[in-house]
Amino acid sequence: MEKHLLVSPNCADLCAPNFEIKKFPDCENYVYIPDIDKLEGKDVVLLHRCYPDQDSRLFQLFHILEVVRPLAARVTALVPYLPYARKDEKVRKGEVKSASLICGMLANAGLNELVTFDCHFMQEGEGKKNYVGLNIDNRSLAPELLAYVKPKVSNPVFISPDIGTAYMVKKVGGVSMEKTLGDYVHGPVTFRQIIEEKLDFDVTGRDVILIDDMIIAGETMIRAAQVCKKGGAKRIICAAVHGLLVSCAFDKIRAAGAKEIVVSDSILGPAAVVSVKRRLTDYLP
Repeated sequence: MEKHLLVSPNCADLCAPNFEIKKFPDCENYVYIPDIDKLEGKDVVLLHRCYPDQDSRLFQLFHILEVVRPLAARVTALVPYLPYARKDEKVRKGEVKSASLICGMLANAGLNELVTFDCHFMQEGEGKKNYVGLNIDNRSLAPELLAYVKPKVSNPVFISPDIGTAYMVKKVGGVSMEKTLGDYVHGPVTFRQIIEEKLDFDVTGRDVILIDDMIIAGETMIRAAQVCKKGGAKRIICAAVHGLLVSCAFDKIRAAGAKEIVVSDSILGPAAVVSVKRRLTDYLP
């Protein structure tokens, strides 16, 4: 089946955009796809970033699907970072499991397959899975991140800051920390406190590469870097696939002892030095 690639304006660094996304004066979204009839019966591949401004960009994705789905034979969305995937379980009664909510909405909108990277609730690593009716092709950028940092270190030890991302260091003989979470913090911004980061491994005199699926406000990486520094690590590099890096996380992680912070361009930013395009050659030119 002939493929047709649609590239969002927010992915201009990866491919040339070929449709419009703009705002009305009241900031509501406007989406326009030229020559829409050319999509009739095609296998449509859509490249679109859904972060930052995730609420707006996700709604843009639904706008695009609304136009494309009636014409296309099949629709595949390449979304490097999937927002709301982190909340994949209910801790307290009355919470919303946003991971299943957003994936269910995409499935109901007619998306045939989602291709994304290191999706938080797919902690087994790479693979395909049907999740609440949505077919997901989860790819990992861990090998690319590790390949980038390996030339910078000697006698390294690879560490994931919690068991959930153990898959990222398994193939290189790495180890995982044990993270203990506490209750939610009360206030205008919600998050769960980290009670402890525990490492049962000697890092004395070693270069440490800490790797995780994402860095949000950086608290996990900060705690992990502090533990490694206290344990006598020679050098610490923090790597993550998705670098949200909110609330001055970059500076805080550096202050905690990290010599360098490396992330992919699933989210654009100054630390984004590893390209997702390397793992999308089956879809992108």
